[in-house]
Amino acid sequence: MAPKTYHIVIVKKPQLLLRVSKIRIILDGKDIYPLETGVKLVIDVDHNNPVLVVTDGFHISRPLELVYNHLNTYYFRIECGMDDGQVIAGLTLTLFFFLLGLVTRWWIFGVLSFAPVLYILFLYYIKRKDFLSLRPM
Repeated sequence: MAPKTYHIVIVKKPQLLLRVSKIRIILDGKDIYPLETGVKLVIDVDHNNPVLVVTDGFHISRPLELVYNHLNTYYFRIECGMDDGQVIAGLTLTLFFFLLGLVTRWWIFGVLSFAPVLYILFLYYIKRKDFLSLRPM
């Protein structure tokens, strides 16, 4: 009897921070698949319980073990921990507080202008495991 073939279909969500990074899928710690924007990646697996990890070289997602009981195909979408709205809002707040501090010459607005940047850096460097994630579709 031929071994049963399972499939994993992965797409990348069109987000600003995901467009500038090279996303790769690691299957069982040994097979590496590059993922391009707008192209779905289909991975054929010949065994049950494969482990998937998403990486961009710096961030590594939490391992996800798939169990094929009733489904032969799993569909996933790769998402970033910061969506485009958070990035744009953070940069807008930084610019707003900087300009407000420049006009009023109050130092507190200059300090507040660093808060969104520090939050973005916190998510990028400290919460590295949650920056990239696989979400079922």
